[in-house]
Amino acid sequence: MPEIDELIAAVDGDRADLGTEQFVVAKSEDARILGCGRLRPYPEFCEIASMAVAEDVRANGIGRAIVSRLLEQYSGTIYLICEDEVVEFFRRFDFRLLPASDVPDGLDTKWDYFRSLAGSMNLMTRG
Repeated sequence: MPEIDELIAAVDGDRADLGTEQFVVAKSEDARILGCGRLRPYPEFCEIASMAVAEDVRANGIGRAIVSRLLEQYSGTIYLICEDEVVEFFRRFDFRLLPASDVPDGLDTKWDYFRSLAGSMNLMTRG
């Protein structure tokens, strides 16, 4: 987990309640972690969180592969909170934007926290 935590910290991602069983990880042949993402469970939905890809290997399909694998693991409603520059990336997976007023119970504290840090955040859902 230390290498995953370091990668998530590098992108100012969600590092709360990290559990190895929630993660999909992409590794290089020499076992370096290139990217990660997790499916964080809530009582009525899941959230894609803690997405990070090492800067030197971005735009090589690693993020796409991680999201695809996460989506294979859960067929119910999935939410995510993201910055403007990745909205189009998640639209490729049939996520759609929601108004801030639709933040579900359980994600509201996280929404407030990251919005205070970044200013502009987006709520997206699928399912």
